[in-house]
Amino acid sequence: MISERYKIPGFTPTYHKLLILCLIIVLFLVCCIKNKDQIAPETLALVNGVPITKKELVNRLELTALPEFHKAGDRNKRALNLLIDELVVSQWAQKQDIINSSDYQELMDFVKQQALIRELFFEEIRAHAEPDSQQIHQALEQSIQQLTVQTLFTADENIAAEWRKSLRSGKTFEDLLNNSNKNDFVRVNSSSFLWGDGTVPIEIERIAYQLKLGESSGLIKLNDGFGIMSIVNKVRNVFLTPYDLSSKRLQVKQVLRARNESRLANKYVDRLLTHLDITQRANGFVAVIRYIDKKMFADSDNMIQFPLVYNEEIQFPDLHLPVLETPDFTWTGKDVLNILRKYNFPINTKNSKTLQKTLTCFLKVAVRDRYLAQRAEQLGLGSKKRVLEETQIWGRYFLYINGIKAFIASDSTTKNIINISNWISELRANAQITINNDLLEEIELTGIPMIVFWNNDISRQLAAPPLMEF
Repeated sequence: MISERYKIPGFTPTYHKLLILCLIIVLFLVCCIKNKDQIAPETLALVNGVPITKKELVNRLELTALPEFHKAGDRNKRALNLLIDELVVSQWAQKQDIINSSDYQELMDFVKQQALIRELFFEEIRAHAEPDSQQIHQALEQSIQQLTVQTLFTADENIAAEWRKSLRSGKTFEDLLNNSNKNDFVRVNSSSFLWGDGTVPIEIERIAYQLKLGESSGLIKLNDGFGIMSIVNKVRNVFLTPYDLSSKRLQVKQVLRARNESRLANKYVDRLLTHLDITQRANGFVAVIRYIDKKMFADSDNMIQFPLVYNEEIQFPDLHLPVLETPDFTWTGKDVLNILRKYNFPINTKNSKTLQKTLTCFLKVAVRDRYLAQRAEQLGLGSKKRVLEETQIWGRYFLYINGIKAFIASDSTTKNIINISNWISELRANAQITINNDLLEEIELTGIPMIVFWNNDISRQLAAPPLMEF
């Protein structure tokens, strides 16, 4: 019995119990909503319970620039929206069992190969590329001097030989300049640059800072020809504040590190491949050239459109012949065409000579990558966190690509880009999506993908992203 003195008018014990029950339900719902919206600190978004992290977004944008990412305005939001699109489509594709298809598994093997190459780069090269204090000091001194040079350049070895002979006989840069002004095979150029700004080739820059005002160089061998230069002007920046010097020192250190990485990477690849007996077979190579000439569709720029070709069954005589043989594997014509597709490598068909040169260059790239990945496997790098994370990112991307292909194949009317866009919007509308807007606004993105060409030579591109479009 409840004492009369504790009774509340109009409030019976039954109502009291109901009120307590309602409060419990409300608290439960609030907790559920809170838990549903609550996401980890480094998570940008949850899509049907699957996280998109800050690290994943930044890593993805370093490896491959997203479409129109160079445009300013809501860059972070646009980048995240693209990743959300990829995730909802990849989830749809997974339900279609695309993840178990042989085509997808083959692509994932390629993705892992490229991830292993990058991990090898971090472990074997980047860790040893830090510049010492003497390098930094010397480069810093050079970086506060702006040089203006005049250069002569030719790709003709005969002209270069004449230049070398003339310089030995005592002729000056001015003499060669006067004799070359009307020569169609000689390019005369003048440029002004600072150390490390990328305006001139590294070899030109290195020699230029060793010359005095008015002094000329000897013949310089470059990747694409030969050059001679003369120092026209030198200006030292005397207006740098201590803050400016500190900032410039940091920039110099970063440039030196990148150049050291380039040098070490080239040496690493040379040591790995020099002793190998690698043979290119003429009959198989010619068969691939003929196939490309005859079967490949070319657009107005004479660039092969591989997706249009690889929807067809490859049935062509002689593609079974070996094209390239190494001590560890052999690639036939079919193998080469398949690898070209995976790399999305451009093949120019303007003339047979250019086609042969481009294909030979590609084979060097592909063989190098195969051996670098093999070395990474030998070192046990396949279980490294970076490799696993990167493989997951690209696995999601390829599911997205194959999901769109499967959607298009399901109905011929869906080839219209608007229909595809509407389909993706529908997938998003049916998904449970939570976005951490505060974290999204904090991220600073440069939009510069991590694409490195060693000495501007495409055949020495070590850190090539798996989806790289050259």
